[in-house]
Formats: sequence, C-alpha cells, structure tokens
Amino acid sequence: MRLQMQYAGGAARQYRGPADVARHLIRTYGAFGLWHGLPATLAQRSFFFFLWGSYDVYSKWLRTLHMPRSGRPPPEKLVNFMAGGMAANTFWTLCYPVDVVKNRYMTQPDPSAIPFRRMFAHVFRTEGLSGFFRGFVPSFIRSFPTNASAIFVWESTVRVLRGESRV
Repeated sequence: MRLQMQYAGGAARQYRGPADVARHLIRTYGAFGLWHGLPATLAQRSFFFFLWGSYDVYSKWLRTLHMPRSGRPPPEKLVNFMAGGMAANTFWTLCYPVDVVKNRYMTQPDPSAIPFRRMFAHVFRTEGLSGFFRGFVPSFIRSFPTNASAIFVWESTVRVLRGESRV
C-alpha cells in the first residue's frame, strides 16, 4: 500500500520497490511491522460473506425468471454474469466504509498514530459521514463489470473442467 501511495502524491519516490518497503518496515517497526495492516485487512475481507451470500441469492432468484420470447429460464452464463455483478454491488455497498478506514489506517505516515478501531471515529470527526463514502461511485460502477466478468469466467471454467460445457 505504501509503495502504491507514493505515486498518488506526485512527490519524489520514497521507495524503490517492495523489498525496499519491507526493509523500511522491519527497520522501523520490527518484523511485525510487515503485518501491521492484517487486522484491518481481515475486517474488510470478512465482508466477502456478503459477496458470495448475495451471489447465491441472486443466482437462485434469476433462475426463477423467464426469458420474454422463449418463456424458459435465462441461460446459466447470463445468470452467472448478472448475479456476479449484482453481488459485487451489494458487497461494495456494505463494505466500502470499512475499506475506506482500512486504507486510511494503512497509509498513515506513522502506523502507530491512530489505531484501526479509532480510525473510524477519526474519519467521522474530520470528514463526517460522507468521509466513509469518498470515491464510492467509481468503485461501485467498476465493481459490476469487473466482478461479473470474473465470476462468469470462474463458473464457465468450472463447467468446462467438469465436462458440463465446451469452450
């Protein structure tokens, strides 16, 4: 995260690459400095329950619908694509505030300055409720086609490997 953030500010490069970042973290914070953001990342990643849970719900719902001309259920590939996109939108809507806090926590100059739990209050105090949703619209818009495509490819690959479908 630190390596990526140095490019966003437009200032001179602080790190030469991932190994340089690792050396800096170990030198400054000890070996556990490499895992500084793990609790925040786990908190954000725990929301994947909503991605896969809603994918299942949307898939089942879409299979109950019928195509206008044929009256048959939609093709499974269309179900995978649409359910994947809608699940991604559900996921990002629910986890975005935690993702914002995680990113702020992991990119603060001094990792010990504001603990992860207190970062929620810090964002609210300094930016209000809207601070938790800064950048939400682009993330929301990109999440549908990106994740719909990824889940479509995953499900299609599984069907091919099982011999249920051809490429």
